[in-house]
Amino acid sequence: MQLQQVPTHKKFRPEIEGLRAVAALLVAIYHIWLGKVSGGVDVFFVVSGFLITTSLLSKVRKNGTVHFFDFIFGLLKRLMPSAFFVLLTVVILSFFFMPEVRWVQTIKEVFASSLYYENWQLALSSTDYLDASNEKSPVQHFWAMSIQGQFYVIWFVVITAALWISKWLKRDIRLPLFVMLVMIFILSLGYSVYLTAVNQPWAYFDTRTRAFEFALGGLLCLTLTKLKLNSLVAGVLGWFGLFMLLFCGLLLNVSSMFPGYIALWPTLAAVFILVSGENSSKFGVEHFLGLPFMVKLGSISYGFYLWHWVILTFYYIWQDSKDVPLIDGLLIILISAVLSWLLTYIIEKPVRTLPFNNASWKLAGVLLLIMGPVLLFNSAWKYYAVSQAEGADKLIGSRDYPGAQVYDLSHVEEKDYLPRDASIKSDKAAPYADGCQVAGDDPKVKICTYGSDNNYDYTVALVGGSHSTHWHPALAQIAAEENIRLLNITKSGCRLSTDRKGLPSCDTWNENVIEKIAAEQPDLVFTTAEISYFNVTDVPQGYIEQFEALADEGIEVFGVRDTPYFKIDVPTCIQKYGRNSIKCTVEKDRVVPEKTDWSKLADPPANVHYFDYTDKICPEERCRPVIGNVVGYFDKGHMTKSFNETLAPYIKKDSMPLLEEIKEKRQSE
Repeated sequence: MQLQQVPTHKKFRPEIEGLRAVAALLVAIYHIWLGKVSGGVDVFFVVSGFLITTSLLSKVRKNGTVHFFDFIFGLLKRLMPSAFFVLLTVVILSFFFMPEVRWVQTIKEVFASSLYYENWQLALSSTDYLDASNEKSPVQHFWAMSIQGQFYVIWFVVITAALWISKWLKRDIRLPLFVMLVMIFILSLGYSVYLTAVNQPWAYFDTRTRAFEFALGGLLCLTLTKLKLNSLVAGVLGWFGLFMLLFCGLLLNVSSMFPGYIALWPTLAAVFILVSGENSSKFGVEHFLGLPFMVKLGSISYGFYLWHWVILTFYYIWQDSKDVPLIDGLLIILISAVLSWLLTYIIEKPVRTLPFNNASWKLAGVLLLIMGPVLLFNSAWKYYAVSQAEGADKLIGSRDYPGAQVYDLSHVEEKDYLPRDASIKSDKAAPYADGCQVAGDDPKVKICTYGSDNNYDYTVALVGGSHSTHWHPALAQIAAEENIRLLNITKSGCRLSTDRKGLPSCDTWNENVIEKIAAEQPDLVFTTAEISYFNVTDVPQGYIEQFEALADEGIEVFGVRDTPYFKIDVPTCIQKYGRNSIKCTVEKDRVVPEKTDWSKLADPPANVHYFDYTDKICPEERCRPVIGNVVGYFDKGHMTKSFNETLAPYIKKDSMPLLEEIKEKRQSE
């Protein structure tokens, strides 16, 4: 097989700059007014694949090889100045203007963006049951740059492998490269279709599901000159590609279907435009995209992409609104364009034209100087945020910060609440953070041990979903005091119930969990016994079935009433409106009415011992976000570690006599 000779030298294609401009504007327009994904980023990926493949082949043609540092540093010299200036701006603006409850998330994502793994950071967050509802950070859009950065390294490996194979076969490099790119395209597209179907939030940010888009650009580089079309067909194809791109986000549910096979829509649109440009016609789309003002917009499209999301995010913060009027949106676009132009010509261009060899240590030093301030300032910000929380643990449970125990005291003076705003979101039970709570679509029953692991007196298993997990801090405290082995057997969004149909991983987990629990021979299983959703008024039958299955194994259950759900994100609300604002409360009767769902059961399972602590969590007519100077929730429905620890004395008072009774009963049998 011989491929027709293709030019591997760099050739300026003005329509590519215009295509970049259209893609960047689409991204901004869809973000600002439609709140949707446009498909514009996918166009960037195809164009990057096309241009980088062309560039690498040009280096091979000129030098017979590609030098890693010459290639990577050359790219970073163009990409880093703009990116890191924007990141530094984000750090400064966030410190002064962003609500503190969003600090920790933003700090993590700035580090991830700086080191080109933001896409993986977002993949973890988007599939985390507790993080998925968090506000989007001002650097979330850096996921695309992270994938591109990873792609550049991957492409160097691909080109190097193709070059080695070509020398071994004594063939032109384009043949093995063509075969390799076809394989990458097929494998990546197949994996993208599969993963999008089973875990779309993760698939959206996974480098492997996007590799086919870069491969498509690379294949176009290798075959473009072979695709000869007459002027009429080329003209129609180009305009059709542009219309495909413009209406992609309107016609397709891109946000929930991408990438998968749907991503072929915008990527093929880009291919059609590039093929049309190669076969220029009198009325072809390349003439519009190649207009001087379009080329000028394309030259600043990288900076425009970087700025628009940052400005939009802080607009949301400053205006306290998610709706952007037409004039405001146009101003965001205009400001983004002006800042992009300034960034490109004042910062990026001078660095790009430095008279240093790309592989020189001088250039490496310049790149480190560019990166340094972001990492330094972000580290200082992180240290400040952490220092705000120091000493809080020692105060929780004291007379000034009694939390749930406040109503056992005659009077408690109102003080600044704990945890501090910057720490609330991370004030979570240990299993949320250490990986012991099974996440996403994983059906595995995972068991982690806390407390005493040798010569323990009792074994307690904490079982269920995240509303079971948030009781872990109190149980861990009791376990430390009473020589208890505490087992955590929880899965995100998956209660101990057989009627969670429609969630295959949860169904599988529930099918296997009873056997796993029984193998550990716990004295007691601690779990939720009902659901406090606004529209749930009875104990689900699936709960009863699992409780009866535990009874068959001779296992007793400590069933707690589910905790109230708020309608708003508690930390955000109290920082914005204050702890005593009615906006941050919820009617108790709606979420935990006086008559419990458990009391409605005519014949409750005999092995379940039911306890209700909601009067400690929500003692008044309205559930309040701060009790005893301690913030109760780190989101809409999950207790903070600090507050849950203040419930430990009440749980201990009820659980220890029960454990002693169970132990005596077993010893007498």
